[in-house]
Amino acid sequence: MHFSRLPVDDELEIRSLFARYGHLADAGDPNFVQLFTDDATWTRLNSPPASMGGSGLPPETIQGHARLGALMEDVMKKKFNQRMHHQMTDFYVVPGANANDAMGHARALITDWRDGAGKIAMFGKYDVRFRRTPIGWRISDVKVRVLPSQE
Repeated sequence: MHFSRLPVDDELEIRSLFARYGHLADAGDPNFVQLFTDDATWTRLNSPPASMGGSGLPPETIQGHARLGALMEDVMKKKFNQRMHHQMTDFYVVPGANANDAMGHARALITDWRDGAGKIAMFGKYDVRFRRTPIGWRISDVKVRVLPSQE
């Protein structure tokens, strides 16, 4: 079996960029928005209730740096008190439609530390589109599906 791959420097830059995603999100860091293109979208495709392993937040798509920044402030800082943490696993990236486009896939265990000892709160699947920009690779689109899922 043969897998398409990116040039090594591109893959390393994308991997480093995506590694920062969970760290900055968990901290509610305003620099989170710098990982994204100006027109980026972030989509929560589904959201089971917390009792079934979801966040209870509604499915939604947000777009642009201002809305991504609000996500950090309203959800990661205020709702989750910076006590939800992403452990991104099984990440791989493949070439996209052209040399300036790539697609990444990851799984995420999200742990909840709000009530003391941490516990697994959610398990998600991430599909992430990356675009090369004049300042380097950036995330242009994220789609997150939380299990259990109807699809």
